[in-house]
Amino acid sequence: MERLTNTVIQTNCGKRFDLSRAFPFARNLAAPYGAHNFAVYKANGTYYIKGYNTGTNDKVLDAFELISENEAMKYLNH
Repeated sequence: MERLTNTVIQTNCGKRFDLSRAFPFARNLAAPYGAHNFAVYKANGTYYIKGYNTGTNDKVLDAFELISENEAMKYLNH
């Protein structure tokens, strides 16, 4: 994946989003960084994006994917 700015991310399907303009919906960004880290954002009013850590300790979130609204709502109950 090409390196983007701190707030512009690219999902696994290739769509780009600026997370500085997205609403943080749910998250677990506890240290130390690892596979337990995730964040869910609502972007552009219609897209839900899940950011997660694939096991690296360099960044809190290093992978992003689009998810459904139903899946995003499940993270509110965790």
